[in-house]
Amino acid sequence: MTAEIEALSIPEKAALLWPGHSPSDLAPRIGDEIKTGQDLAVNGKGPFVSTVTGRIEEIALLKGPDGYEYLSVAVTTNSRDFFDTSLASIDDFSKADPLELRTAINRAGFTALSSISRDPSTWPAIDTLIISVLDQDPSAIANQQAFRDQSDQIEGVFQLLGRATGSSRLVLALPYHLAHVHGNLAHGDASVAIVSPVYPNGLPEILARKYGAGILMKGNGTGVIGNTLILSIEHALAMVDCLQTGKPLLEKTITFSSGKNGPLKNFRVRIGTPVSDILKHAGTELQSKGKLILNGAMRGYACFSDEQPVTAATDSIHVQAPSEVFFYQSKACANCGKCNAICPVNLEVNLLGRYSEYGIFEKCRDLGAENCIDCGLCAYVCPARRPLVQLISQAKHVIQTTTIEHASKEDILAIEEGEHPHPVIRLFETAPEEGKTPKE
Repeated sequence: MTAEIEALSIPEKAALLWPGHSPSDLAPRIGDEIKTGQDLAVNGKGPFVSTVTGRIEEIALLKGPDGYEYLSVAVTTNSRDFFDTSLASIDDFSKADPLELRTAINRAGFTALSSISRDPSTWPAIDTLIISVLDQDPSAIANQQAFRDQSDQIEGVFQLLGRATGSSRLVLALPYHLAHVHGNLAHGDASVAIVSPVYPNGLPEILARKYGAGILMKGNGTGVIGNTLILSIEHALAMVDCLQTGKPLLEKTITFSSGKNGPLKNFRVRIGTPVSDILKHAGTELQSKGKLILNGAMRGYACFSDEQPVTAATDSIHVQAPSEVFFYQSKACANCGKCNAICPVNLEVNLLGRYSEYGIFEKCRDLGAENCIDCGLCAYVCPARRPLVQLISQAKHVIQTTTIEHASKEDILAIEEGEHPHPVIRLFETAPEEGKTPKE
């Protein structure tokens, strides 16, 4: 499926989100004028790059729909950009120093590499770098369209990222319906992997296992684990453009859809654009008891305000009518085995769900809950409509952030009192009791 990318204009208001930071980490203050590409962070804290020119109207802490806390900087924008010129252009990637390239990528506002190492001078060894053309959700096609439109830039992608990361092996992961582009690619250090475009084959964990060195690279608070780095082709192409022009990452292409069989549309929007602007442009209104979902129904999350801004990690926006909203019920597991059979990483999902439900997190750890990739297939096929993704997510959070023996008792009490021990990403609403309607 194809959908030409339509560019939207600069929004009148933008909200820039910075995860895990406080107002004291921000250099400018309310009322200050900022430029496009300006690093807004206190020296050494960033970069936190502005994607617009304008005046800061508000600085606040905001809990996003993903459950994490962000520093939000609200900006009334200018209709044109005035650029900060501190980011220099790089003409020849093949001759540039790898540290210079990594520093420039970081300064341009790309988080895909800085999430592995914030310090460009201390870069971990990478066995395999995979550039993925696949989209991560069945309702998203922006990544593939970016590849169709800019396939002539792939050589520059390989040159830049091969040199910047120093990876031992470069792989371009292509869905088979785009395999004909294979013949146009020429780079001695790169190979092409033809992938069936069936969910969840495009997820980073699956790509790392099947076409990389086996383990996806992640920062774990104390260092980096894994040996395979995955980057989307859209971000990789944007890196090439930004470094060649000396401009920061400003825009994100998202796939928009409305309704069960609505057409997929691709919009290129300024990062920080409120979702409400995109809905207005698409001629779509949210209905009472409908649902707004960011990043796909399989792995995404319900968004409870259309003022949520687009970030560099936003891939898709989907609007559901009230009649399409899926309600789950907290029924007992019937041991049908469908969740176990469909799990791409071979987990005993039925047991994980039950142990997590009752706060027995040490059992979840023993069953490998941390290997769950949050694909959502288990909940999709569950005839009892159990919230399996949320239950396993809860177990992973407890395993990773607390002492198991101490957390179990607290979390059991929280569950018994109807509370969540940590922010839960919810795709579905709780089913209403008979004779009652869901809460607004």
